[in-house]
Amino acid sequence: MRLRLVSCALVGVLAAGLAGCGGGEPSESQMKDAMNSFLNTPTPGQPAGDPINIASFKKGACDKPTPQGFNCTFTMTVTSTNMLAQMFNNVPSAVFYKDASSGKWMMRAPF
Repeated sequence: MRLRLVSCALVGVLAAGLAGCGGGEPSESQMKDAMNSFLNTPTPGQPAGDPINIASFKKGACDKPTPQGFNCTFTMTVTSTNMLAQMFNNVPSAVFYKDASSGKWMMRAPF
């Protein structure tokens, strides 16, 4: 009986600890949304440019989390009339983190 009580308490503690971890690494759609937000948010004081569209996005692997977030690899293709946007086709990875205030996945600048 005592062993069963200890096991139930241990399972409860582990479940509560895992729930506080934030659910692990971002999904492919969360990474794509974070990248889209990063690409289309204008720099303060600068006019908004032509929109950059993500034509395809495929998630690769994510490293173990660090204090900065998850370093994840991906392949993507962007389309835009802005010629500089084409350089993002060659970005192989970025760091994704969960914003504490909004709860959304965000991306740190890859360069």
